[in-house]
Amino acid sequence: MIYIGVVLMFLGTLLSLLKKDFLLKIHLIGISDTVGSLFIVLNFWEDVSRTILMVVLLLVWGPFVSHVIARMYTEGSS
Repeated sequence: MIYIGVVLMFLGTLLSLLKKDFLLKIHLIGISDTVGSLFIVLNFWEDVSRTILMVVLLLVWGPFVSHVIARMYTEGSS
């Protein structure tokens, strides 16, 4: 599952290099990095409570950071 996560993160970054629109780039990278990170974190099941905490934090902070970056870009350009 680690390889799936790394491939997803790599593909999201590669696809974002091909797009011209900044908001589309943020969208692609945000989704691929969040899902890729989840696949990587789900490999560490030794401590279930810590793994669940990391999954919840990734699901909350990943989209939040993408939203903040996109919001600052759109407000800064006006």
